[in-house]
Amino acid sequence: MTDKFLDKVYDLGGNDPRDIYAKWSGTYDSEVSSHGYATPARCAKALSQFVPDLIEDVLDYGCGTGLSGEALRAEGFVNLHGFDISKEMLALADDKSIYSTLTCFDPEDGPPISKGQFQTIAAVGVIGVGAAPLSTFDLLMDLLPPEGLLVFSFNDHALADPTFEKKVNDYTEAGQARLLFKEYGDHLAGAGLKSNVYVLKKT
Repeated sequence: MTDKFLDKVYDLGGNDPRDIYAKWSGTYDSEVSSHGYATPARCAKALSQFVPDLIEDVLDYGCGTGLSGEALRAEGFVNLHGFDISKEMLALADDKSIYSTLTCFDPEDGPPISKGQFQTIAAVGVIGVGAAPLSTFDLLMDLLPPEGLLVFSFNDHALADPTFEKKVNDYTEAGQARLLFKEYGDHLAGAGLKSNVYVLKKT
């Protein structure tokens, strides 16, 4: 019987997330797709409304097996650069042949990205319970140049903790970013989960 990881990932109990993603990598696409994983397509569509030149480089942070990259490619983005902490998932992303570059990094060291290197960053299903911590939001905003765009999502598990939505509000209320898009909709419909999709422009 194939292991199911969708429930396990939301309760890591302090364990290294790389361990569960390494074990999950082989069945990740099929498991989340069977639940109607809608957030990648929603994020890609939202982002495409605000990027005038789809040929520009896009950082797909936490790209995993490349489902987010496939959604971005379907919307016309062509120069995608994937970064992730799981070498097993990146191997599967590489098989999809949709990324210009793929980079594995240690979360303790942070991604080898210079400030302003990417005008546009996607963090699809990345920040939240069982995934990257909320501090990742600050990291990504810091990497963006002025006028840079960040598309990201918070699922229902993240939204149940008010600190996630407060983080977005803190940036917009302080004038550090402008909210261009926010929409609540399906995340994993088969699992009864929804998510907010956001697009922020750094000021």
